[in-house]
Amino acid sequence: MEQEQELAQGLPAQLRTVGDEDAVQDGFIRVVRRQGWASLKNPHGYWYATSRNALRDRHRRRAAEERAIRSWLEMQPRDGEPENCPEGQLVTLRWAVGQLQGLRRQLIELELSEVREVRALAFALGISEGATRVLRHRTYRQLREVIRRVSRSE
Repeated sequence: MEQEQELAQGLPAQLRTVGDEDAVQDGFIRVVRRQGWASLKNPHGYWYATSRNALRDRHRRRAAEERAIRSWLEMQPRDGEPENCPEGQLVTLRWAVGQLQGLRRQLIELELSEVREVRALAFALGISEGATRVLRHRTYRQLREVIRRVSRSE
C-alpha cells in the first residue's frame, strides 16, 4: 500500500506529461495490477508508457469509429443524389441499423444528424460521457457483427 501511495505522488507530473486524466488513470491501474510491479527499476516510466499506450488506443478506436460513421454517411443517399455504394451493401446496413433498439438506435440517429461529440451525445441520451463511449463502442461492434453474419450468409 505504501508503494502505491508513493507511486501516486507522481500523479501531477504524469498529468502534465501525458495530458489526459483518463489515460493516466488507466496507466496507473495497469501498473498496479502488473504482477511484480514494485520490482520495476522505473515504475514512473512504466506508468508513463502505459498511459501513452492507453491514450493511443483510445485515439485509434475513436478514429475507427469516426471512419465508420463517415462511411455510413457517405452511403446514405442524399436528396436527388445517386447512392454511392452497391445496393446490397446499403440494404444490409439499413437492415442492421433497423435491428438496433433503445439507446443504441437513438445514438445512431443522433450521430447521423451530425451530433458526434461525446458530451453532446451524453446530454441528449441522458447518460454519462463514459457510458456514452461504452454504448458507442458496443453499438458499432454489434453493427459490424450483424453485417459480417449477413455478408457470410449471402
